[in-house]
Order: sequence, then C-alpha cells, then structure tokens
Amino acid sequence: MTPTTSAEEQLRAENAELRGLLKDSEDTLRAIRSGEVDALVVETPDGPQVFSLASADAASNRLRGEILAQVSDSVIAMDLNECVTYLNVAAERQYRVSAGDVLGRQLSHIFSRQWPSAEAEAAAWVTLRESGEWCGEIVHRTNDGREVQVEAWQTLLRDAGGAAVGMVTAIRDITERERSAAELQRVGLLLDTILRTAPIGFCFLDLDLRFVRINERLAQINGISVEAHLGRHVSEVVPTLVHTLLTVTGRILATGESVLNHEFSGETGAAPGVTRFWRQSWYPVPDGAGGMLGFGAIVEDITERKQSETILHESETRMRLATEATAVGIWEWNVHTNTMRWDAQMFRIYGIAPTPDGLVAYTDGSGAVLPEDLPESERILQNTVRLAGQSRREFRIRRRHDAEVRVIEAVETARTNAQGKTQWVVGTNLDVTDRKAAEIQLLRLASDLSEADRRKDEFLATLAHELRNPLAPIRNGLQLMKMAGVPAVDVEQTRSMMERQLTHMVGLIDDLLDVSRITLGKLMLRKEHVPLTAVVSSAVEAIRPLVEQLGQKLTVTLPQQPLVVDADLPRLSQVFLNLLSNAAKYSDPGGHIQMNVQRQGSDVVVSVKDTGIGIAADQLPRIFQMFTQVDQSSEKARGGLGIGLTVVKRLVEMHGGRVEAKSEGPGKGSEFVVRLPIIIEVSKPHASGDEEEKPVKSSLRVLVVDDNRDSADSLALMLRVMGNDTQRAYDGQDGVDVAARFRPDVVLLDIGLPVLNGYDACRRIRGEPWGKGVVLIAMTGWGQDEDRRRSLEAGFDHHLVKPLDPRALMKMLAELQVAKQ
Repeated sequence: MTPTTSAEEQLRAENAELRGLLKDSEDTLRAIRSGEVDALVVETPDGPQVFSLASADAASNRLRGEILAQVSDSVIAMDLNECVTYLNVAAERQYRVSAGDVLGRQLSHIFSRQWPSAEAEAAAWVTLRESGEWCGEIVHRTNDGREVQVEAWQTLLRDAGGAAVGMVTAIRDITERERSAAELQRVGLLLDTILRTAPIGFCFLDLDLRFVRINERLAQINGISVEAHLGRHVSEVVPTLVHTLLTVTGRILATGESVLNHEFSGETGAAPGVTRFWRQSWYPVPDGAGGMLGFGAIVEDITERKQSETILHESETRMRLATEATAVGIWEWNVHTNTMRWDAQMFRIYGIAPTPDGLVAYTDGSGAVLPEDLPESERILQNTVRLAGQSRREFRIRRRHDAEVRVIEAVETARTNAQGKTQWVVGTNLDVTDRKAAEIQLLRLASDLSEADRRKDEFLATLAHELRNPLAPIRNGLQLMKMAGVPAVDVEQTRSMMERQLTHMVGLIDDLLDVSRITLGKLMLRKEHVPLTAVVSSAVEAIRPLVEQLGQKLTVTLPQQPLVVDADLPRLSQVFLNLLSNAAKYSDPGGHIQMNVQRQGSDVVVSVKDTGIGIAADQLPRIFQMFTQVDQSSEKARGGLGIGLTVVKRLVEMHGGRVEAKSEGPGKGSEFVVRLPIIIEVSKPHASGDEEEKPVKSSLRVLVVDDNRDSADSLALMLRVMGNDTQRAYDGQDGVDVAARFRPDVVLLDIGLPVLNGYDACRRIRGEPWGKGVVLIAMTGWGQDEDRRRSLEAGFDHHLVKPLDPRALMKMLAELQVAKQ
C-alpha cells in the first residue's frame, strides 16, 4: 500500500467512528429530553450502574448530573440571560474552566461565539425561538485565546406551562475532524493533481483486471484516451502485454505483497511495431475489511533511458578501451562519503588486485605514495578540494606486487554541488616512469652532444694550430734553400727538419683518417700471426728520437719467451706508438717512461707508465672519448689533437682486446694498460723488418697527372732525379692527350681531376691499343677498401694513398723496371 492510500483510508475510518459516536450521543440526549428513557446503564469505576430518570427528587437530579458527567461532549445549561446554571466535566476540560468559577456568571466568561455573519446569528436565534432547537457549526473563542471549531445543539428549557425558562447546549469539539476533513480534501486534490500531471502513468484495476481509474500519461502510453480505458479489460487495451500483467497480478494475489520496479518490454497501440521498455510497480489496494478492491500500478516509460544507457554503455566501452590503450587510469572520489572508485587501469598501475565494484579505500592510493612525496601530494589534493579547482602533480609510488618505484603524473578536477562545495574529485593517473627515464636520457644525450660539439670546436681549433705548426718550418726551409751562399751542412739540416715536420703532418692526417674510418666502420685490419716483440720494437724505434730529444728515459721490459698475437702489425704498432708518444709529450724533460710486456693467463698485458702530469679523477671516465684533452693548456703547448687515445681504444678493441687508464691524480703520472689475446708461442724472435733499404734506381717513362701543380712538379722532379724520363699534366683530358704522344710505361694518375676525373681518364687510356700495357697507379687521399675496389674496377693496377711514401714508390718502380727487362 502506498503512503497516500494509507493516510486516506485512515482518515475515512476515523471520520466514520466520530460520526457514529456523535449519532449515539444525539440519540441519547433526544431520548432523555423527550422522556422516552426511564433508566440508563452507565459504566463507572465500580462497574455498570442503573440510573432511574423517572423521579424528580434530589436523588434523581443528582443521578442525572452524574449521567451528564459521563458524556464526552460538553453540556452547559443557562437561564434566558445566558447565566450559567450547569456545566459538566467535559465542558470544564474543553474550555479549561471550573464550575465554581463560572456558575451564575455570564456564558461569555467561558467563550464567545464567532458567527460567520450577523445574518447567520439572527437566523440561529429565530430558529431556536420558533422550533425550540438549533443545531449548527460555529467557532468558539475561549478566554485563553483559543479558537475551537464546534458542532452545537441548543435546546430551550420550558416549565410545566410551556414557557421558556432557560437553555441547554451540547457542544462537540470538531476541530480535529475538520482538520482531518480538510487534510483529506487536500490529499484528494493532491492525488488528483499528481495523477493528472505526473510524467509517469497511474492506474487502478479491479479484481477482474478492468480499468477503474487511469491518468492521462498512462493513457498516452497505451495509445487510447482515458475514457476509452474505463470499464474495459486489459486484454482489450494492451493485448500484447496481458501475459506479463497476469503474471504480476497473480503474484500479488498469491503473496499479498507488492511487485516493485519490474521491467518489461513490448508493443502498444501508441507505437505499433516498435518495442518499448517500461518499469512498473504493482501493489494491492485493500478494501478496509481484510480483502482487496483491486490493483494499483505506477508505470514509467524508460525506452529513451534504455537507449541512452545503451549509448552510454557503448561510449563507456569505447572510453575504457581508449583509456586502456593510452594506459591512463581514471578514479573518482566522493569527498563527503570518502569513497573512491578506480577503473581497471588504476589497479594495474598500483599493482593491486581489482575489486568487483571498483571501490577502494582512500588510503589504497596514498598508502603507496613514497613518504617523502606524500605530504606535498596531499597538500595539492586538499587545495584542489578546498578551491574547487584543478591541479597537476607528480609523485612516486612503490607498487605492491613487485616493490618497484614508479613515477606517476596526476591530474585532478573538483566537481561542485549546487552550493558550490566540492562533492567529487575526478582524476587521472599516468605511469610516466619510462617517459621520465627517456627524458633524462635525452637530456643527458643533449648534454653529451653539447659537450661533444664544444670539444669538436676545440679540436678544430687545435687541428688548425697543429697543421700550421709544421707548415711554418717547411715554408722557412724552402725559402732558405732558395737563398744563395747557404752552406751545404745547413741545407742538409734544413732538409732533415722539413722531413720531420712533413712526417709529423702526415701523422696528424693519418690519425684523422683512421678516426674517420673506424667511426664509419671502414677500417679493415689485415691480420697475421705477429710476434709481439716485433710490434713493440717498431713502436719503440719510432718514438726513440722524440724521447731522446726531450731528454727522457725509456725502459722496455720484454718476456723471455716470445708471444704471438693475431694482429695487423702496422695498426697494432700504431697503438703502442700513440701510447708512448702520449707519455713523452705529457712528461717533463728528465721524465721516465716504462713499457712492460708480460703474460697473464691467456692474455698478454702491455703497460705504458710515465711520470708526467697525470689525469684528474673526473677525467678518467672519458679519457678515450673523441676530442677529450687531459690538460688543455699543456695539450696546446706540447702538440697533439686529442684523438690519439680514441684511435688506441678502437684499434685495441678491433684486435679483440681492451685498454684502461690509471692515474693517482694530477702530477702523479699515468699508466695505460692494454690486454690482448695470445695466439701461439714461438721459440725464435721475428725479424723486426726495420733493416735499411738500399737505394733503387729505375729508367722508366713516367707520366704524372695531378691538378695540384706543386705536387705534380715536385713528384716529377723526384722521379727524374731517380733516372726516369718524366712528363706532367694538370687535368684528366690533358693527361690522356699527353699519354697518347708520350707513350709512358707508368702513369701516376690523381682521381680528383678537373675536366675528366681519374677513373674516366684511366678507362680512356685502357681503351687505346697502346694503353693496354701501361701500368696505371691511382693517387688519392681515399684509402678505404671500397676506394681500392673502385680503382681496380676502373682499370688501375695499383692504389696509393697521398701523401705518397717515396721509398714505397721507388721500390714499386724498381720492381716494374726489373719486370720490364
């Protein structure tokens, strides 16, 4: 039963009871006044008592008074001047007076009548005089200020001769009854208004399932008018829904209980062929006697909501999939109830097993936040709640399943209620640990690149300085040799000086080329089994002039049993030469350089130790990096490009070894240790290969083609001094033309020529009948295997890298001379 129906039924029952009591009282008073009653049976504290009404003696009057005292209505008797002659207990109680205070006094000392109008008052008195009785409803204003709605019966008292001698009034307080009636009327009006205007449907069916009452909304849902429903069976109005309605009403009849929030779907006459959805609640309507009058129903059309729910569910599914794809966790926190709900991604981020409804304790998130981050994180979140705003923050958590520390990026937005107070906080969490690590790596890389760029600039400045240094004495020597009267001994010293400077310059350029080749992966080693003593001896002999020049001491310790390594002899010699050169340059005159070779297990260990300037601890980790300079001021003073150690490290690693640097700090010297795998042991030392070569002579027809005139002229002059017949050309086409006239035995052909490049010039010469037997030698600054392969494909016999080694060239020409003979 609904609350409205319950109140209505209760008011009806109470009203019926009051009307019954009033009728009984009226009948009793009328019988007493007419003399129809001889005695009354009255319930007293001592039990039922019989009172006679026939006698008029004092006892009889007393009994009458006791009888009136038992009446629940107020009874007041008065004379014609309205002086009170009697009032019962009910009157004393109703008007809050005592009989002793009001007997003999005017009725106005008890109450005053509030007539609706003067005409109504006059009509009442006329009725009383003419008929002897008046009955009606009126308002009494009591002396304590109350207004009481009453129903009054006023009767004239007559003597034996029929003359009026007074009046008696029976008064019933109907204030509550009127209030109940007004409330009942208000409720009825409210119910009618609700039924008429409610956006949901209401109806009442009798036990035969016929419509007794229905509101406009449900009539619209069913597709016919309100009048067309009344008296008709549900099967006539909504035939497709009869089975569902029979099931629901049958359950109510069986259990006597309501069926609430029952959802079903079907079709109605309002939209044939269209499935709609409803939610309905059915309840029994009692008849007040323990039975049922019928069935009440509340019906709500939820089709649009179902469609919205479907759309919302699909949207939520898409949002969830999108959220999972972006790895963003979403949470919402009810600030007032302190409940928090997480989506699945949040549980994954924090390493917590998901709950069925997504609810978690508020502390589940904060409890994972690292203690040092928690205070600031809480402060930001509380400010978001207090200011009803949005915040962004980062904090770290320790996940529960693996104890891993992760970095979380959070965004929170407060949602307010109608009063502007924060009700909800909605937030997102994103695990940015990997991104942060990448950012740090990127910053580190940017810093490294910036540092590399700075060192590159320093290197280029150093390179320019180092290349100009040997050029100055070479230029001075050339000028000196042009001057007349220079003693022969000075000319020889000048020539030696120029050769040293030229060798130094070639070494700088070789280092640059080696770094480039190694970096690009184009440096190829030509390995063979080489006694390590041969490698060390080659490096020691090359560095000895510099050591002696600086007045330093060099000590070399070799093992008694020779060791063999798989190595490219020139390249491995270059490793130890660079280390020895480094030690000499960074040691002061009189310093001591120690080179020690020994076997350790399956490795050979070569250490180069000096008493030089040493290396600071912060420079040791990057000592082998490109362009790194240990002591910039000393570097510039003593020479070098700062790439020698880079070449050392790359070459050692290409030989399957490793190198490390040690130093106790600035001013305490340095030590470089190279470890290489041993291949085999031999009993005889390998020849060093440093025997002095005998001068060679040749008498060939040689054509030199180079666009650098100085280079072409100087090389042709050197070849002429050796006994060869030489010609020169300065571009590719000129070279082909001169070769056609000169018919050379050998052509030294530069690759980078104007007009016609060296490759095309080679092909032209090879295409001539006279060119098939010519020995073609490529001259170029490019010496990689790919460069050599390309030269051979173009038709060259040999590939020499600039600057040409005069001894190697002389040897090659001598061999050609022998072959020609």
